[in-house]
Amino acid sequence: MQTITVSRDDNIYEAFADIAQTPDGTLVCTYRESMCHSSRPWSKVIVRRSFDRGLTWGPRQVVIERTREQSEAGEGRLNCSRITACADGSLLLIVDLLRRETFAEYLEPEMCMNLLFRSHDGGATWEGPEETGITEGIVPSIKELSDGRLIVGVTEQWPDTRGEEDFVEEQTAYVSDDKGKTWAGPFKIPNPAEPTMNGAPWRLNEGDFVELDDGALVCYIREDGERICGWKSLSHDGGRTWSVPVRTPMMQCLGRPSAGRLRSGEIAVTYRIACGLSTSLGLYVETPAEALKGLAGAIASEAREDYRAAAAARFAVLDNDRSVSPDSGYSGWVQLDDGDLYVVNYVTDDAPRAQIRGYKVGREDWYLYPEGAIDYNPPFEQAGKYYEAGQEMARQQQAWVDGQDWSRQVPTQK
Repeated sequence: MQTITVSRDDNIYEAFADIAQTPDGTLVCTYRESMCHSSRPWSKVIVRRSFDRGLTWGPRQVVIERTREQSEAGEGRLNCSRITACADGSLLLIVDLLRRETFAEYLEPEMCMNLLFRSHDGGATWEGPEETGITEGIVPSIKELSDGRLIVGVTEQWPDTRGEEDFVEEQTAYVSDDKGKTWAGPFKIPNPAEPTMNGAPWRLNEGDFVELDDGALVCYIREDGERICGWKSLSHDGGRTWSVPVRTPMMQCLGRPSAGRLRSGEIAVTYRIACGLSTSLGLYVETPAEALKGLAGAIASEAREDYRAAAAARFAVLDNDRSVSPDSGYSGWVQLDDGDLYVVNYVTDDAPRAQIRGYKVGREDWYLYPEGAIDYNPPFEQAGKYYEAGQEMARQQQAWVDGQDWSRQVPTQK
């Protein structure tokens, strides 16, 4: 794995990174500048571009900003930007603009604005902002689906019985049939069927979407009430109704998942692992069949089998924030034409304030097996021939890889 500095300015706080790739291979990274985690006293949404597969990055471009004077005058603060590439070659960038100052005010109606920007020249220039009308949810995700529709996920926050002390969070989705001119929603993902293990309210939030070959959508979701793992929910109608969520093996998922499909069809998710006081960047990869296990109605049998016992999934830690004040793990990624992943992440680590890092991650960095399948060959053969059997499995999988047309896009491929 190769680690690259995308942007570092020790005088400012650079955070909440995401990335998209244009048809000609240009990489476009977006992040937010401010002086601290909470976008104060001013805030700017930045893009940088790379024309050499992320090895070097061009100058910063300001897409939108709020000065100290504007924020103090009630014109809001910029929070988290996300970016996605569309089938027509254009780029969409969405950011939530917070219109309140205190946390108590965050729990009031219409506390934000989600703004949309468009680029038709590979991120060189941007048009916008366009108001989406989505005013109840923060930390947006955005994807274009295979039929051209757009889907946005946001987090709603509301007071519970004790107000701020036990506030709830809900994951919602909005869909657009006209390229983002109008939006329908919110379509809410329900809470899990069981109560939390610690008695706290459920706080599903910051979800991101993948589309499977048959059009089904899976939403991978952070959870901050129980704080044990990430969750997933299924939609068979384009994001309008969602199944009761089930647990994923994504341990300690306490930071925005960034989900998409690899060219092989596998699903990859990067997210913040929060264990104790540490924040780390995790990579979770599973097959589409594994993604559907445990979700009611996803497979012919709805028996509650232990779908994690032999999961077709792998996991790796890509980075760990060593700072005394760690803050990291909001990330984005794309797959390069050679199959490697290029991941961007914000991390404090050895900087006085947060910086933006890039990581070029090969499959061999997390799994010594050809792409497209996640298999397991346990050493149960008493004669010791399991190694030879594993090599034969790898040869057969490589033959499948060699026969693929990698120019064919799969849904929500990044």
